[in-house]
Amino acid sequence: MNTYKEGLDSNDEEKLKKIQLAVKCLDLSDLSPLIRKDKGKEIAIFLKETIDRIYVPRKDYSDIPESQGEIPIVVRWVIPDTEITILLQDNSEYNSEFRFSSETVLQAFEFYSKTKHLPYLKNSGKGAGYSGSWKENFLPEWMKESILGLEIWLWIGTVISLITGIFLKYLTNLLFYGILKLSQKFDTEWNGKIYQLFSKNGTYMVPIAYWFITLYASGIEGNAFLIFNIILKILVGFIFIGFVSNLSDFIIEIYKERRSKTPDPIEDQFIPLIAKTLKILLVSLGILLSIQNLGINVISLLAGLGIGGLALALAAKDTAANLFGSLMIYLDRPFKIDDHIIMGGVEGRVEEIGLRSTRVRTWNDSLVSIPNSIVANSNIDNMGLRRMRRTNTYLSITYDTSPIKIEAFLEGIKNILKRNEYVVQERIVVGFQNFGDSGLIIQMHFYLNVPEWNMEMHTKEKIFMEIITLAAAIGVSFAFPTSTLHIETFPEKKPNKSSNELEFQEFLEKVKEFSEGGLLAKPNGQGIYKPRYKEIQETPTQGQVKNV
Repeated sequence: MNTYKEGLDSNDEEKLKKIQLAVKCLDLSDLSPLIRKDKGKEIAIFLKETIDRIYVPRKDYSDIPESQGEIPIVVRWVIPDTEITILLQDNSEYNSEFRFSSETVLQAFEFYSKTKHLPYLKNSGKGAGYSGSWKENFLPEWMKESILGLEIWLWIGTVISLITGIFLKYLTNLLFYGILKLSQKFDTEWNGKIYQLFSKNGTYMVPIAYWFITLYASGIEGNAFLIFNIILKILVGFIFIGFVSNLSDFIIEIYKERRSKTPDPIEDQFIPLIAKTLKILLVSLGILLSIQNLGINVISLLAGLGIGGLALALAAKDTAANLFGSLMIYLDRPFKIDDHIIMGGVEGRVEEIGLRSTRVRTWNDSLVSIPNSIVANSNIDNMGLRRMRRTNTYLSITYDTSPIKIEAFLEGIKNILKRNEYVVQERIVVGFQNFGDSGLIIQMHFYLNVPEWNMEMHTKEKIFMEIITLAAAIGVSFAFPTSTLHIETFPEKKPNKSSNELEFQEFLEKVKEFSEGGLLAKPNGQGIYKPRYKEIQETPTQGQVKNV
């Protein structure tokens, strides 16, 4: 009660600053949340005007506690000879606080109407400076009579306000149209879009703002105020939601326009997802703000929805995982449309990246759909991002090929690779590598600098065809798997001479021919083939002179 008295026992600006303290002393739980803020101030003023005409406390209100504290006995205080009651609140909203009861709040205007003719009592606060509304002071009695629940003056005012609001909408529409025509002189491509964004919602907001001003300036009270206030706030909510929806479309249009200058297949694939997500977020925000504007506690509403959202999330966890997988693909970009990838046993070209799955066209022309949650957690070998394409091939030539022919064959292969414009020159390796079961093994290891698979196949084909031509030119034969059966003895054949019958000196002379300085010793080859890496080492770089 002291808080209430402190809030209203002041004058002018100071009173207006403290009136909210008085409102906190009222039990407004029976009033609609839509009008508590506005009506609370009026009720506080009516009660103050009433109390200062009928009751002056002996000293102050210090004998009424602010809350229950440790005194649980007295829970009800009544101003003598009145129905104005102060109760200990036990509901969840005003727990353990003394406030003017909800019945007192609802009858505040009635109390004021019965006592407004009385003078202020001596030593009272002299009221709250309320002088009555304009309709009480100026309207004739016949206009205060009700028809269908509304007073006559209210019906007349409603019709006039509707007509005026419609006229304002028409004027606003003309204003926006004039602005559009003026902006077209600057010849910008966004004129029409900006006009659509603001004109549709702006032409409605002007009359609604006028109706709000009229509603609060008219001094309408009770159910009429509640009904009109709800209608206008709902209209504002719809217009705001429409505006944020159009705003999301406008933002996406700008984004698409900028992306069209630098095309990106994977980003273009995700534009619909970005557009839908942005619209959902903005519209959800608009709905929440509209609900909050209606006086509903959004926090409590969200808390209730959170339980249902948890159940929904558990039921749709796979769908949510795929959506997050899509987001990870978009952010990380391990591949793009038309890339050749190998992933989890699937090899092919990426055909589509969707919200739920990624579709890969295999080399068998089948279409494999892989959930994005799996894609996001898989090891992906992106063959399309190779800087070079490796070729590692083995050739088998017959065992009767002489060392000179082998070196000539190696030199010819090297020259073929050196002459090809797509072969990376620094990484050519050609050599006699092994003795195979049916032939001598020649290894070719090189890299092709080509952009895609078809060109790689065509380039390799030309290289291999030249190698076949080379082999035919120098008399090298390619080996194929064969088996030879040797029969040591049969009646018509004499057995081979035993190795132990060869002279020891003959063996020794043959071996010495391969030692240093021997006639058969050729540790550097036959002198025909020089490896590519040695050629590169011997080639002088820019600014150097080769030693002679």
